[in-house]
Amino acid sequence: MPIVTASDAAEGLILTILATGVLLLFALHQLQRSRPAMLIGAAMLTAFALRLLAVVAVNATGIGASLRGGDEFTFINLASGLASQPLGTGDLPHGVYQLMTDLFAMEMKLGFMNATAIRVVQVGIAMLGSLFMAAAAYDLAGPRAARWTAWLIAIEPSSVFFNSGILKEPNMELAAGIVAFGGVWFWKRLDVRGILICALGCLIAISTRAYAGWFMTAGLVMLVLHASLRSMRYSSRAAPLIYAIVLAAFIAGPTAYAATGGANLKRLQASQAANATGAGEGGTGAANGSNLALSAVNYSSRTAILTSLPTKVKDLLLEPYPWQLHDASQMFGAIGTLFFYTMLALFIRYAWLSRGRVFERAGPLLYPLIFETIAYSLTVGNAGTGFRYRSHLITLGIAAVMILRQYVLDARSAAVVADVGESVGIAGAQTTPVAV
Repeated sequence: MPIVTASDAAEGLILTILATGVLLLFALHQLQRSRPAMLIGAAMLTAFALRLLAVVAVNATGIGASLRGGDEFTFINLASGLASQPLGTGDLPHGVYQLMTDLFAMEMKLGFMNATAIRVVQVGIAMLGSLFMAAAAYDLAGPRAARWTAWLIAIEPSSVFFNSGILKEPNMELAAGIVAFGGVWFWKRLDVRGILICALGCLIAISTRAYAGWFMTAGLVMLVLHASLRSMRYSSRAAPLIYAIVLAAFIAGPTAYAATGGANLKRLQASQAANATGAGEGGTGAANGSNLALSAVNYSSRTAILTSLPTKVKDLLLEPYPWQLHDASQMFGAIGTLFFYTMLALFIRYAWLSRGRVFERAGPLLYPLIFETIAYSLTVGNAGTGFRYRSHLITLGIAAVMILRQYVLDARSAAVVADVGESVGIAGAQTTPVAV
C-alpha cells in the first residue's frame, strides 16, 4: 500500500469520517422524504459509532490480523498494484479484478487514505445497504418494523466487526440492500423501475462475488415471477412480465446448465475436498486438522450437489458450534453466532405464525436471502468462512423477521379489537329496550 504520512493520514481519516457521515445522512434524508415516520436516525448514528469504535479497538489491541484473516492482505496488495497504474489504463478502473479491489485502488490513489480510512468507507458502504433494508421493512410493514430492523442491525456483532473489513462483505451488504429495496418497489406496484434498482444491486454483487451475484439474480427472477403471478387478476402489466421471464429462462437455460458442470464442478469439488474433515467421496483421503473444517461432501455431479445441499445449508447456518471454538478470535465470533441462533429461532417462530402467508408478507427479503444462502452453502469452505458469509445473510434475516413479527402483532391487535367490538355489540343488544 502506498505510504501515507502521519499528518496526511490523520487529515484523511477525519475527512473520510465526515464525508461518509454526511453521505449517509443525505441518503437517510432522501428516503425519509417519502417515509416521514421512518425515524431511524439514532439507530444509524449508533451503528456508525459502534463500527468506528470497533475499528479503533481492533487496531489498538494489535490482534487485527488474527481476527480479520489473510484475505485483507491479498486485496490490499492487489489494490496497491492497481493504484500504481495511470488512471484509465491497464486494470484501472476495471479489468480482471473485482469491484472492491478497484474501489480500494481508487481510494489509495487519492494519496491521503490509509487502511483505517478505507475501513471507514467500507462501513459507509455496508450501512447504506442496511439503510435500504430498513426502508424495505418500512414499505412492507411500517415504521415500527423499520426501527427494529435498524436497531438490531446496528448492534448485530458480526456486522459491527465485518462492516469495516477490507473485504467483499460490505459490497455484498450494499447489493443485498438495494435488491431488497427495489424488490419491495416492484412487489407492491409492479413498477419496472423496481427491477432496474434490483439490477443495480445484482450488478454490484456479480462484480464483487460473481457466483453469489448470479444466485442473487436468480432470486430476483423468482421474485419478479411471483409478483407477476400474484398480480395477474388486477394488473395488465403482469402477463408481459411473465412472458419475458419465460423467454429469458429459455435463452439462458442452456448456458446456465453448461456453467454448472465440467471444470466448474471439478474446481468446486477440489475446494471442498481441501477443507473437508475426512475422506468422503471425492475427498483428500486424510483428515483436515482444523477445528473449523466441515464434513466432506460429494460434488461430482449436479445430482450429488442437490443431495449434499441440505448438509451444506446446515453447516453454513449452524457451525461452528460454541463448543468447537479453540482460540480467542473464535471465542469472539461466538457472540455473533449466538445472535444468529436467536434470530434463526425468531424467524422459525414468526414464519410458523405466518404460515401460508410468509412470502406474501416478506417475499422481497426472502428471495435474495434464500438464494444467497444456497450460494454460500455450496461454496463455503470451512466454518470460519461461513461465519463471515453469515454477517450479511443475517441482516436480510433481521429485516425479514421484523416484517413477519409486525404482521403477526398487527393480526393479533386486529383480533383483539374485533373481539372487543363483538362483546360490546352483544352487551348493547342485551341492554337495549325492545319497542312493543
